[in-house]
Amino acid sequence: MQNNFDAVRLTLALTVVLCHLAVLSELPIFQPFLAVLSADFAVKGFFVISGCLVTRSFLSSSSVREYAQKRIRRIYPAYLGVIGLAWLIGLLATTLPAADFVRHPAAYRYLAANATFLNFLQPTLPGVFERHPVSVLNGSLWTIKVELCLYCCVPVLMWLFRRLGPYRTAALALLGALAWGWLLPRVPALSPKVATELGRQFPGMLHFFALGALFTAEERRLGPWLGWVALATGLGFLLVRHHALREVVEPVFYAAAVLFCATRLPVQLPAGKWGDVSYGIYLVHFPLIQLFIHFGAFQTAPWLGFCGLLGSVLGVAFLCWHGLEKRWLKRSSHRAAIGSDDLAVSGR
Repeated sequence: MQNNFDAVRLTLALTVVLCHLAVLSELPIFQPFLAVLSADFAVKGFFVISGCLVTRSFLSSSSVREYAQKRIRRIYPAYLGVIGLAWLIGLLATTLPAADFVRHPAAYRYLAANATFLNFLQPTLPGVFERHPVSVLNGSLWTIKVELCLYCCVPVLMWLFRRLGPYRTAALALLGALAWGWLLPRVPALSPKVATELGRQFPGMLHFFALGALFTAEERRLGPWLGWVALATGLGFLLVRHHALREVVEPVFYAAAVLFCATRLPVQLPAGKWGDVSYGIYLVHFPLIQLFIHFGAFQTAPWLGFCGLLGSVLGVAFLCWHGLEKRWLKRSSHRAAIGSDDLAVSGR
């Protein structure tokens, strides 16, 4: 079946790269990226695609165990490899003597916390990027633990689809996510910053994921209407973007727009010709941007540094896919991956 999931995922991943480059470097020359691109849209778009493709993966699996194995094989090897790469980048960039870095307990807390998806417990390495505007080594990893929580929801969502119906279930997920976002700022013990951070954690992104799952369940009915839904909700989004109703319209607009581009375009873009590098791009770009900033690559010739960064990100992602990710996929999952039916990134 013709689709452009590879092209959409690649576009979303590169959008995150450009937005993070502008934020992390703080250079005026890169700030126009933030005026025309949105990392928030890209991350939420990833969750929509994830809901669609991971639901397909679940429905094509013979058991929950097989489904879980496919998810682990798809997500964890590259994730663990990038954590190790970030640790080596830290060893290269630290202001501490190498021996002190290697002996420092925080260096191993970083490995342990991030390997278990508890990134917030140790987001930095000792003496690494301490003078940067953001000292976090890889600020993109927060979405992976949300992805895993959403993966665990798929059997429940499918059960609810059968019991309540797909549309009622998606509406319930939307109400639940909105209630989560509404309640958090009203908890007295939470600061606004903490409430905002918790708001984007699970289940704060459940409605985007559920809308992707809804599309998989109702693709024959929804597919022909995606363009009209995207147009109507897009106009509505522009009208209410500064109103509380935005929280209701935004998920439907984002989901319809992303899925229309992925499934209804009249041509198929060969974005996956050299492999699926979108997940690798998402995982590796943040520490590589930090490393380029550390070495001053954007100071004298920012666009040359930009080209070097983009080439490095794409190169490492290419190696990650062919040398690590693809090797861990089962033969059946590999065939599906090449056809864009069993890959999802978060995302985030």
